[in-house]
Amino acid sequence: MKTLIAMIWKPDYNCNYNEQLRGDNSVRIAICDDEHTYRTRLRSTLDACTILPNDTEITECADGSALLSFHTKQPFNIIFLDIQMEGMSGLEVGHKIRDIDKNVIIIFLTGFQQYVFQSFKIEAFDYIMKPIDDLTVENVLERALRKHRERHHIVQFKKLDGSSNALDVSEIVYIEGGDSHRIKIVVNDAYFYCNATLHEYENRLSPYGFLRCHRNYLINMSHIRRIENIEILTTSNHNIPMSVRKKQDCLRAFNTFLAKYRV
Repeated sequence: MKTLIAMIWKPDYNCNYNEQLRGDNSVRIAICDDEHTYRTRLRSTLDACTILPNDTEITECADGSALLSFHTKQPFNIIFLDIQMEGMSGLEVGHKIRDIDKNVIIIFLTGFQQYVFQSFKIEAFDYIMKPIDDLTVENVLERALRKHRERHHIVQFKKLDGSSNALDVSEIVYIEGGDSHRIKIVVNDAYFYCNATLHEYENRLSPYGFLRCHRNYLINMSHIRRIENIEILTTSNHNIPMSVRKKQDCLRAFNTFLAKYRV
């Protein structure tokens, strides 16, 4: 049985910036399906997956209300969510979860092809057709775990007052720079300044889905809602300029990102 082991990561405050992986590899997974047979079938497949770390926690939910309750108390990293359920449908539950959590990986389960396109309005990572096939589950899970690990990486920033902030890269919406050696770190509606250059963090964060869309902006592609002309709208409603010169490269990079992570 896979269980959750909690460990504490202590940042190193003696350097301007220092990045480390989280101190644990724990992954919280939910299976939400109102049919007991499908829940136990998928649970059995996941328990047998050798790619899951030993400290993985798997929770089964028989309806959307239970899933929402669990996720509100302690968010899951990956959710396998049936679309057709009694009470709230999986699509309704997915919308409610996405309203409060932009980063959780949602994988829909369905026996009907017509629901697939609706699922992507919720920014679903993928979908699995019923009856469930072990190899398909393992392939989707492997990519989901890779996305989870790449997005959950700790980076430390040295603030102007000398104090330090350690953030999960998934929390950062964008970083704004300028001519001086000072950058602005934006996390949803909050921000702070630190002593660094945009170029430093472009090199550090590009492996984690960050895109240099403008000479003064580095954006987390996980937070892009849409791109219109030469402007990027983020999931937290920030408008970020995109360089005309960089537009085609940015569009290609974003399309590659979508293909890799959102299918």
